[in-house]
Amino acid sequence: MAGGSCRWVSLDKLRVLQRWEVPDFGWIKVNSDGAVSKHRDKGGGGAVLRDHNGAFLAAVSHYFPSISNPVATELLAYKHGLEVAREINATRVHLELDSLGVVQALEQTSRCLAALGSWIQPYKRIKALLASFADFKVLWVRRSANAAALKSAKVGVGDELCKVWLGVPPDFVLDVISDEIQGPEG
Repeated sequence: MAGGSCRWVSLDKLRVLQRWEVPDFGWIKVNSDGAVSKHRDKGGGGAVLRDHNGAFLAAVSHYFPSISNPVATELLAYKHGLEVAREINATRVHLELDSLGVVQALEQTSRCLAALGSWIQPYKRIKALLASFADFKVLWVRRSANAAALKSAKVGVGDELCKVWLGVPPDFVLDVISDEIQGPEG
């Protein structure tokens, strides 16, 4: 290579970006995430719900005072997102999460849940909510495909806010939703 340089890069250091994708026709996608404050003294959760066209349906930001366990904030965020899906009469729900451990736990039978410890009740509520829909699927996605939910979670913890938006998205997720539907160049 004349004039160029060659450098080895470890594959584990590469960041693979994943884009948010619309759910299948007739499905509602619930992207959900949890967050913990910088000082690790409080948490929050968020979820964004969209239809098969990518149109915004609802969002939730929720503050969890004195909950700083990352798994707990994730579980509580998922529960709140699914409760909003139930409230808007969703029947087919595609839940996307960026916590692989929680996705794996949701796939397990109830006898394999010792790792959840005291957070077994929110887990059971999530399982019950999922079973209440006509159809559901739970998938892991990279954080880059869950950006709107992360923003909603950060607002919950940072602003100490508990709020649900129906039909009209909050300003803090407009740019993310627009980029996800149109593409960053759009």
